Amino acid sequence: MRISERFQVIADILRHPGSQGRRPAALLDYFRWNLGHRMMGVDYVLPLADEARLIVSDRQNYATLVYMCRLWDFPEQAFLLHLLRPGDIFVDAGANVGGYTVLASAVAGATSHAFEPVPRTYAELRRNLRLNDIESLVQAHCCALGETAGVSVMTAGQGGMNHIVASPAGADTVEVRTDRLDHVLAGAAARLIKMDAEGFELSILRGAPDTLANPGLQAVIVELNGSGGRYGVSDDDVHREISRFGFQPCGYDARTRALTPLGDYNRSGMNTLYVRDRAAVAERVAAARPFRLRDRNF
Repeated sequence: MRISERFQVIADILRHPGSQGRRPAALLDYFRWNLGHRMMGVDYVLPLADEARLIVSDRQNYATLVYMCRLWDFPEQAFLLHLLRPGDIFVDAGANVGGYTVLASAVAGATSHAFEPVPRTYAELRRNLRLNDIESLVQAHCCALGETAGVSVMTAGQGGMNHIVASPAGADTVEVRTDRLDHVLAGAAARLIKMDAEGFELSILRGAPDTLANPGLQAVIVELNGSGGRYGVSDDDVHREISRFGFQPCGYDARTRALTPLGDYNRSGMNTLYVRDRAAVAERVAAARPFRLRDRNF
């Protein structure tokens, strides 16, 4: 990591709501993690919100943010916790080891469909479901989502950045099953979808027109970071596909529970929150019970 990138990580940590009132301690934690824990080469059980926990390898690209911030995608994960209720369906497309799924089911009590196609990462996802005793609330699928059902090839050694490739490329790729989200849900209404598929988001959307049109779906969280370029897809393409189903990009302030319409998707960050029927969603998140992060309620 370059020096400029490391300073940016530190700045993000110090700005994180979970660091407010404890910035010196947060800075000390950062150096303790990088000079101590990351040298051990082991897995860690890290706290998230409320009683939820996550097993994270120090080799995961986002491990530092989990250790430091607990909710590493704070606005989006806080929104998830305020939106979801028991009985709701949450779709985690690109679940990795299950951070979003654990929050949705262990904290919010929702039923989750978690999709993780790389077998060894899928095993880590299942381990986190057992740790949080939520196997009865989660249907874990060892498959990728896309426009068509079949078989694809994925990288297997890049952690949270594994992605579909055109053809096998040695020991670090693996054949995976693919399916359409519409086929898996079979008409059931998801309340919230999160997509982090390293550029394959448009294909997932095109395999889910019925799911996206279902009025029960109130929000979509999607990572837009330019990685679709490897498939000839732009972030603008993904934005247009989501928007045509009536979703609007919004910002979310977990402290005030305010949804703010945005004129465009989040071009300066990683994730964009899309909301449909903003008034109904705003009413729902305002009525949610608070979750606890460190010693603060949100």
